[in-house]
Amino acid sequence: MFAIFTTGTLSYFNPEISHWMKPELANQPIINNQLALINRSVALLQQKAPDAPRWQVSLPSARQQHFRLAWQDDLENRKSRTRISLLADDFSQVSARETDGGNFFRQFHYTLELREFGGRYLVGVAAMMMLVALFSGIFTHRRFFKDFFTLRWKNLSKGLTDSHALIGIITLPFFFVLCFSGLLFYLSLYMPWSANTQFEKGYQQLNQHVSTSLPKVSASNTTVKVITDFSYMVTQVKKQWPEQNSIARLTYNLPTDPNGQIVFYRTKQFSLSGKREVLSFNTKGELMPAMATERLPRQIKRIFIGLHEAQFATPLLRWILFFMGAACSFLIASGLILWLHKRQKKAKPHLGHAIVERLNITGIGGLLLAIASYFCANRLLPVTLGDRADAEVIVFLITWFIVLCLSLFIRPIKLWVALLAMTGASLCLLPFLDFFVNHHWLIQAIEHRNWLYLGADISFVISGAVLLVIMQYVRKRTGATISIKKPVLQWVGRYAN
Repeated sequence: MFAIFTTGTLSYFNPEISHWMKPELANQPIINNQLALINRSVALLQQKAPDAPRWQVSLPSARQQHFRLAWQDDLENRKSRTRISLLADDFSQVSARETDGGNFFRQFHYTLELREFGGRYLVGVAAMMMLVALFSGIFTHRRFFKDFFTLRWKNLSKGLTDSHALIGIITLPFFFVLCFSGLLFYLSLYMPWSANTQFEKGYQQLNQHVSTSLPKVSASNTTVKVITDFSYMVTQVKKQWPEQNSIARLTYNLPTDPNGQIVFYRTKQFSLSGKREVLSFNTKGELMPAMATERLPRQIKRIFIGLHEAQFATPLLRWILFFMGAACSFLIASGLILWLHKRQKKAKPHLGHAIVERLNITGIGGLLLAIASYFCANRLLPVTLGDRADAEVIVFLITWFIVLCLSLFIRPIKLWVALLAMTGASLCLLPFLDFFVNHHWLIQAIEHRNWLYLGADISFVISGAVLLVIMQYVRKRTGATISIKKPVLQWVGRYAN
């Protein structure tokens, strides 16, 4: 659960993290004229892929300045898609480094990098157990107000206990919504039986009945002139979506066919539902009937998914959710430490305690260092490296495994301090590493007032500083903690004898 909540918390800033991890695309002037971008993009697509049955234009947004064109040679086969990235100011093509960016944290959050090995089932079991823990925790901590105003920071153990209780009270609604909505994501995976009983193809067939979509287009035997001026359509779109930069993407199906279709997709920032709003036009520029409204249960599910992803959140609300997620991660981590600490006080340390303590160090401190190493790998690995995105993930996993190995030979309290120090220092030095690799990126970000890029650097420094402060706090109060001084291998030898 600590890994799930920590990587899920980072996913609140998925576009911003991806923006920083692709510096080749990040630093360019902000273009707010979406009509000009659309007209020029369609003209360029007409030159590059005149026979393609589908064109796509992904516009830069306030959260990510990634401008991308794509075309598809087969409407039914997404693998036939070709993508190119452009600079919005001069439409020059640019190639960015291969990286999963922030999307790695989003996928790890619900698969644990074990998609083919039951990772989503493990996450589902953990989420269900967390719901049980929430309600049992409400019964256990009945003294809400007394716990809320009790803070004993001078003692490490008591301070951790009090902060654990305080954060547990504050984050209860947040925990519930996240765990419950997370289970709704893969309801078909966790409870497939009723759908399999009623439908031959199970949930896949059920979704076809309850989900609504735009009608599919079919080609005719005639051709028409491609629309190159989208002024009228964009005007119609702006009447219904008046916000600035409200168009996230445009899809042009069958551009040279009279049965063609132009679909505008709204930015998710303006919708609570997990389903993106769309407006479609025919090749005459006429607005087509709106998509049918989904049934109420489906809408409720979409809203819970929208709450889970929080794509609708304003910057302030997104930061609040981020801090709530960080608080939940701290709650889980402190719970793990306190659970072990109380049992070490009641009984003599034994092999089980040693194993749990090493797993705590690896699962908490090791994960934080692995995240820092993932960001460092993005800057240090050669841009021309093959399978570069996989290499960044391998660095993340290897770092995590090395911490597990070190936990077998280093005293726990020393390793805790070392991990906090290394992680904090790595995050604080990331902006300097970024400047050392290519100083133009940071300079251009300052020139263009690119707060997405600069904000990432500032966040790294602040996060690193917080970890260093925690490290110093733990180091000064290690006398109040109970740690196992003998390496775990000595414990194994003792019990083997």
